[in-house]
Amino acid sequence: MALEYKFENRGTVQVRPTGSDKRNPCWYMLIAALLLVLMMATWLFFSGYLTPVDSSGAHAVTLRGKMDEQERLLTKQLTDIKALEDQLATVKREQQVQVSANDELTKKFAAASAELASEREKLVLYEGILSPSGLAEGLHIQHFGVKPRMVDDKGKKVEGLYNYHLVLSNIKGGDTSVDGSYSITINGKQDGKDVTVTHKDVTPAADKLATKFSVKHYQSLEGNLLFPKDFVPVTVKLKVTPNTGDAPERLTRSYEWATFNDSNASTKKE
Repeated sequence: MALEYKFENRGTVQVRPTGSDKRNPCWYMLIAALLLVLMMATWLFFSGYLTPVDSSGAHAVTLRGKMDEQERLLTKQLTDIKALEDQLATVKREQQVQVSANDELTKKFAAASAELASEREKLVLYEGILSPSGLAEGLHIQHFGVKPRMVDDKGKKVEGLYNYHLVLSNIKGGDTSVDGSYSITINGKQDGKDVTVTHKDVTPAADKLATKFSVKHYQSLEGNLLFPKDFVPVTVKLKVTPNTGDAPERLTRSYEWATFNDSNASTKKE
């Protein structure tokens, strides 16, 4: 340590260490630390972490309080999201039910439209039956036709499904009924080969095979035909056989398949 000598006017001499009038650097570091703490406290105060909680809970007393507040907000948001998801699920279920109901109504409407068209055809046919002309007494094939069905009885679309309609009349039959049976045979092509199927072969499994009749004046007979896959019908043979008496030639007919698509086509008797 260096000594500093100082002579005063009165002749006295003072001795003191050199540099003793300078401050220790630790003081500056302490002051800097205090300023830093002060700045941090100011920032925390204005950020709301040291602001006392108020009636609305907008701020927290401590950082933990602030985190709790954020957690409460997050929980509320999750609850709101869950409620919205439940509402969306409900709407989707209602939409699915509506779509299913619309599909069911569409199927029923298609079935009803087909039924209405069939009934209109029957009405025109029956008008002709009620006033026959030029027909001999006895049993007659008044009408036979085959047409495709777009849907089955349940409204379901089925490929290769057809409906046949046979009307028998008993001209001047009085009160006596004519009983008997009828058969349908279809000749066609399948995989390039000639194929013959019977009425029983092509009756859908869900339907009951009906071949009996009992005609007093007239009788309408209907049924469905479900052809095998890739089967192309060419001709149809219809034979009506009374239980008693002879079966006239008029009760056996052969039809070209195109006949059923052409109202002007004629039938050929065998």
